[in-house]
Amino acid sequence: MKIELSNTIKNIPENVFYPIFKLISEESSNGNPLLNAGIGVPDSDTPELLLKELETAIRKPENMRYGAFDGKVTLLNEISQWLKENYNIDADPKSEIALVFGTKSGLSSIPSVLLNPNDTVLLPVPSYPDYIQGIALAQAKYEEIELKQENNYLLDYSDISEEVLRDAKLIFLNYPSNPIGAVATKEFYEETVKWAEENNIVVLQDHAYSDFYYKEGYSPAFMQTEGAKEVGIEFFSFSKNFSISGLRIGFAVGNKEIIRGLKEYNTIFHANIYGAIQDTVIAALKNYRQLTSHIKETYSKRIDKITTKLDELGYSYFKPEGGIFIWLKVKNGYNSQSFFELLLKKYRIVTMPGHVFGQGGENYIRLSLSLSDEQINILIKKLIMPQKNMVWGQQHRHHLGVC
Repeated sequence: MKIELSNTIKNIPENVFYPIFKLISEESSNGNPLLNAGIGVPDSDTPELLLKELETAIRKPENMRYGAFDGKVTLLNEISQWLKENYNIDADPKSEIALVFGTKSGLSSIPSVLLNPNDTVLLPVPSYPDYIQGIALAQAKYEEIELKQENNYLLDYSDISEEVLRDAKLIFLNYPSNPIGAVATKEFYEETVKWAEENNIVVLQDHAYSDFYYKEGYSPAFMQTEGAKEVGIEFFSFSKNFSISGLRIGFAVGNKEIIRGLKEYNTIFHANIYGAIQDTVIAALKNYRQLTSHIKETYSKRIDKITTKLDELGYSYFKPEGGIFIWLKVKNGYNSQSFFELLLKKYRIVTMPGHVFGQGGENYIRLSLSLSDEQINILIKKLIMPQKNMVWGQQHRHHLGVC
């Protein structure tokens, strides 16, 4: 008997990272070790406090049974308190907060919660490419809106045509942004709320890198904005700030109707998030300042060290104001894929080619800041090599009468 997959599955595009990971995997077995400057999670170890809490929580009998679909009341209350203390966001733990099995799961669910087939999603790019698969699962369409460096990679709503707006039902935002490192402002979010109300478009803000912010204070949250709960939802991750990406847990906060729909959608596929994971996050939030106080200083130093050298070498880049990446322009004569392959195969550096992040990424690569001081020193030395070789190559071609 021939088994055929559904059109829904067939029409979901291949994850753009798969061919990249395949190349990296092949290269990793061919010689010297690779320096991984492409990773999307922080390099710090999971705090001992959280490991001990997880070990204790695993042994609790109640955590080995089915739990409440919506999560432990103690965790929901802790999240509500955390939002109030750190962002001055008032959120009802019962009706305005939903736990998700990692923010990727939640982000991919929202199109199915809100959209009908052939509805349109607005997708500012370059951005996290996994949004596209969730859109395809909902049998919706998307329109890429290219972000511009001259606008600090904040979306200019006047760039969106009336024709595109007519069918749009949802927009994805991502600040601090992956892959660029741009951050939103209070004024931008105020403009976003007004625009969303005028055009009847739901706003989804992905705040996965909320604690990776290199200005004073905290990264602005969309839900801090007056009227934001009327038009949208915001996702937060525990993976990055607490170094627990393997535990797969995050949350959404915002509009009650969207939260209700997200909870209903979750119950189709999941019973409950493992209780020991929830207990671990409660401990993390109770010790939030202690566990995250190092982030700003550590990553600011890394940014300064790398960008100082990039300046000396004549590279162009966007200096990140948040997130854990540097958006680096490739050298003349290369595109994002060819420069990625040069660094990978000749210099043993793993990066991410910018084209996988959508329109506007064709001439960039994404460099991760999740590197130790020793690894940064190695990275800098290796980035000098393509520079030297290109200069030599240009001189050599000129000597041969090629230029």
